[in-house]
Amino acid sequence: MLPFLQNLNDGNKQPLNQVMENLANHFKLTPEDLALQVPSGKMGLFKNRVSWTKSYLKNAGLVHYPERGVYQITPLGLDFLKTNPKKLRMQELLQFPMYKEWRFNFNSNVDLQGTDKESNKIDEEELTPQERLTTTIDAIHQQLASDILDTLKENTFQYFEKFVVQLLQSMGYGGFRKDSGIVTGAIGDNGIDGVILQDVLGLESVGIQAKRYTTNNAGSGDIRNFIGSLAVKGFNKGVFLTTSSFSPEAIKTASESKQHKIILIDGKKLANLAIEFNVGVQVEQIIQLKRIDMDFFDDTL
Repeated sequence: MLPFLQNLNDGNKQPLNQVMENLANHFKLTPEDLALQVPSGKMGLFKNRVSWTKSYLKNAGLVHYPERGVYQITPLGLDFLKTNPKKLRMQELLQFPMYKEWRFNFNSNVDLQGTDKESNKIDEEELTPQERLTTTIDAIHQQLASDILDTLKENTFQYFEKFVVQLLQSMGYGGFRKDSGIVTGAIGDNGIDGVILQDVLGLESVGIQAKRYTTNNAGSGDIRNFIGSLAVKGFNKGVFLTTSSFSPEAIKTASESKQHKIILIDGKKLANLAIEFNVGVQVEQIIQLKRIDMDFFDDTL
C-alpha cells in the first residue's frame, strides 16, 4: 500500500494501467511474475493485489477516484506521506477515522474504534480451513457492499430510483409481472419516487422513497414528509431506502407511525440485499466443497 500511495505523491491523476506499470517497475516484476494468476485463473495475481490495495486506501480516505479507473491522492494522503512513513499495513490504517468507520459499517464484529469486539478472537492460524474460507468470503462481500454504495453515490438520483425499484422486484415484491415496479420520481411527484404494485389491479401498492445521500443521514423530518406523501397518494405501506443511514429520531418516527407501515433500509442493508438478490453483481467464481462419502466405502464392492 505504501508504494501505491507514494506513486501518487505528485498529486496528479493516474489511470490504472499507469499505476500498475509504475508498481511493477518498483517491485522489479518479471514477465513471469506478471503472468501469475489467482487460483481461479480469472485474474492476474498482481492486478488482484493492486485492486485490493486501492480499495483499502480509498476506504481510509488516502486516495479517491476522480473518474472511473483513475486514481488520485487526497490531502490526507499527502499529509500522511509528509510523516515519512516506513510502512503502511492494515494495522496502520486504523489511525484513519474513515477506515475505522468503514470497518464499523461493514463488519458486525468491529466496534467504533475499528477493533474487533471479540476479546477472545481466535488467531487465523487456529481457524479450520472452512472457517478461513468463510472469513475470506465475508471480507470480499464487505468490500463488494462498499463498492456498490460508492457506485450508487457517484451516479444520478434517477439511476438510484430505478435501482431500488429493481431491487425490490428482485426480492419478490410485485413479482407477478415485470411492469409491476414503477419509477415516479420527478418534479411534482409528491415525495414518492416509485411504486410497487402488489397485485394485478393495483389494489395493494407500496410507496417508495429513495434518498441518494453522500454525507447526510436521513432524519425524522424526511420520514414525516414521506408519511405525508403516502397519505396524499393513499398508500398505507412504504419503503424508505437511502445510501447513508437513519438518525435515531428517524427510526423512532417510522416505528411510531400508526396509519402507515414504514420499512427503513439503510446503505449497508441496501448493499447487502443487492448482493443477496444479485442486483448489480455477478457470480465470479463457484467453489465446491466435497467430503468423503462413507456410505460408498461401506458398501461391498
